Amino acid sequence: MLDSQPWGSIALGRDGRVVAASARARAMLRIPISVGESIESVLSFCLHGGAEAYATLEQGREVEIEGTWCWLKLTRVDEQGDDDGRGDPYYVAASVAVVDITPVHRALDERIASLRFLSHDLRSPLNSIVALTQLQELDAATFAQCGGMRQIGELARYALGLGENFLFSSVVGNLERRDFSRFDLRATLRELVPQLEVAAVYRGVSLRLWLPDGRPAWVNGLRPFVARALQNLIDNAIQASSAGATVSVTFKLQDDIVEIGVKDSAGGLPGLHQKGRIDSFDELAQKTSKGFGLGLKLATRIVTLHGGTLHAQINEDGGTTFVMRLPSVVKQQRAADSAAAAMPSVRDSVRAFAAGAMK
Repeated sequence: MLDSQPWGSIALGRDGRVVAASARARAMLRIPISVGESIESVLSFCLHGGAEAYATLEQGREVEIEGTWCWLKLTRVDEQGDDDGRGDPYYVAASVAVVDITPVHRALDERIASLRFLSHDLRSPLNSIVALTQLQELDAATFAQCGGMRQIGELARYALGLGENFLFSSVVGNLERRDFSRFDLRATLRELVPQLEVAAVYRGVSLRLWLPDGRPAWVNGLRPFVARALQNLIDNAIQASSAGATVSVTFKLQDDIVEIGVKDSAGGLPGLHQKGRIDSFDELAQKTSKGFGLGLKLATRIVTLHGGTLHAQINEDGGTTFVMRLPSVVKQQRAADSAAAAMPSVRDSVRAFAAGAMK
């Protein structure tokens, strides 16, 4: 029974001595474990003797053994075991689980390293923002020459982009399908656009939203993530536009696909005129220093996570139109209905085969 468990196990009697030990426990601890040996002796390389050993093990102990990280945890069971072969029953008073947590430990180390890199990357734009605010108080003319509030805004967006990218990467690795829920993408867009009106007014840009009808557009996914992807697209269009320009947001529900377009007349993304259409923004994220490409890269990852697509194309005004397409719940429901409709025919085939076999 102990050998069938996916972790190592050591069974202890009431006197704290080993009753049984699995082969996995011996292999993970890399030591021989003899029946009748005390647990203090077995784990003498990492635990002190006496009651302290039991207290430490009950709380759980992390131990490194030749590059492998193990978690040791004692649980009191106090159950009667089988006969020991001599006619005297023995008792299992506790068991010690030995679990390999090397992958978890490695992931934690990587996360800490990522946080350190993020902290380092954020330090530069944040220090620049502080320096610019101080310069504004001391020398307004030099502050204006350095870009003024526009430069502060770009630095702030870049810092936000770094943080969002880290958070998104951290969350996605632990996502499962059950974390998704149904939400109305049309209502999400209607709530989002007015929130970006302040940025548009500040830039002198006209922000227009076209919602042709009031039908809900149900999408299965993470509403905050999708809203953030849309916000990045619209905000990028606003920031790229000059005063007096117009940014238009369109919405279409075509049976099983929801399509949102964000159109500007800012001259097009780098390389877009030559290609006519761009589906990947990784190269743009590496070239830009303003966080523009980072926002697009994050939006692409969010859309892909939801089974959709995102691309940029040249429009008739010589600007860029971002087109986001997401599958609606209608499409998902149709697939489920088709699968359900096929089930009776499968059952009928099985029944017919069974009837023929009985004949």
